[in-house]
Amino acid sequence: MINLLMFDLDGTLFETANGIHKAVNALMAERREPPLSYELVSSFIGFGLHRLILQLDQATQHRLGDIQKLESDFHRHYRLIFLPESHLYEGVISFLETWPHKLAVVSNKDEFYVRELVSKSELKKFNWSHIIGGNTLRYKKPHPEPLYSAMQAAGVSANTTLMIGDGLPDIQSAQRAKVRSVAISFGYTTISELIQAGADCRLDSYKDLPKVIEYFC
Repeated sequence: MINLLMFDLDGTLFETANGIHKAVNALMAERREPPLSYELVSSFIGFGLHRLILQLDQATQHRLGDIQKLESDFHRHYRLIFLPESHLYEGVISFLETWPHKLAVVSNKDEFYVRELVSKSELKKFNWSHIIGGNTLRYKKPHPEPLYSAMQAAGVSANTTLMIGDGLPDIQSAQRAKVRSVAISFGYTTISELIQAGADCRLDSYKDLPKVIEYFC
């Protein structure tokens, strides 16, 4: 029986790439660099902001300047737009309204944004046993520590837990924590990469999640 569902946030619960893309291109404009494509920026999502900034720096051949300043400037732009530019995926709320057991968010996004998105959306009406961002603990995904922390808070074991996410860190952290994983096919990493990385199952729509969970029971 599955007693805990752990959800990633970007590309799993919320479509957030539009806002991240806009904040990134605000950085580009400030530095008189040409805008970057949505496809490129969305491919950088999943490992946390520091990794995204490093990838931006590499993509622009290290013309963007100090990495710490880039991160600070990203926050300055993103905080203005992340709420209106983040949208729950279709079917998320309908599914959660039927789920009788425990829930957690385990994201690599900064905890401030994760908590704001949960508390200022329809997600606030659900009882989340744990909410973890990329800077909540010493380590972020793909390290297993965030998953261990969520399971401990919920009082459950690995064999009654599922990790649901759209990124390689989700699948890799699940493997390291001995948790089974569900790969989102509509997020920011191709489903073939996620399956190849070892995901146990795929999810194409939230209306199919009850059947997916049943598969593991």
